[in-house]
Amino acid sequence: MDVGAGDGGYALHRARTEPTTFVIALDASPDALSDGAWRAKRARLENAAFLVESVECMPGELARVADEVTVHFPWGSLLRGLLAADPLVVVPIARLLKDDGELRVLLSATGRDGYADVAPESLGRIATEYAVLGLELQETRPATASDIAASRSSWAKRLGAPRPVVYARYSRCSSRRGLISEGISLGPQRIQSTWNRPS
Repeated sequence: MDVGAGDGGYALHRARTEPTTFVIALDASPDALSDGAWRAKRARLENAAFLVESVECMPGELARVADEVTVHFPWGSLLRGLLAADPLVVVPIARLLKDDGELRVLLSATGRDGYADVAPESLGRIATEYAVLGLELQETRPATASDIAASRSSWAKRLGAPRPVVYARYSRCSSRRGLISEGISLGPQRIQSTWNRPS
């Protein structure tokens, strides 16, 4: 599952190159995501779905569906929530993962964006907060050029170089730990799908 999927480029790549993998692209903006849905329809990809929804309103039906969740170059409330370890953002992402699932993140933010510069140490400092919310930090480091290229992110291309990018990998915490198992209410949940049929 690709959260904050933008135009769905990464999800489309995974669906094309891994036909036995079912890929879900989720983004709050229907404009860019509908482009990905049209491309999936034209390519007759039946192993991809495109969902228009914000992380904060993640449908409960998606709990524990994902072996892997990716977040590549988020911005807006998704970026703010990840940098602040906001439960309204981190808990829904953690809930997507199966017990042995993994979250992989590429983050880039600088003072020019209105944030403190993101570095591996920044994510290390909030690792305890993430663990309480259901995600245990496994690795954080400067992203490599191949990490960035593999994301298929058009946003990364617009950000330009040289810009610091941080890679982080998390695993889902045991159900005995963290808020993920405590049934936090995240408010009303609804789902809109473009399911290869964009409107």
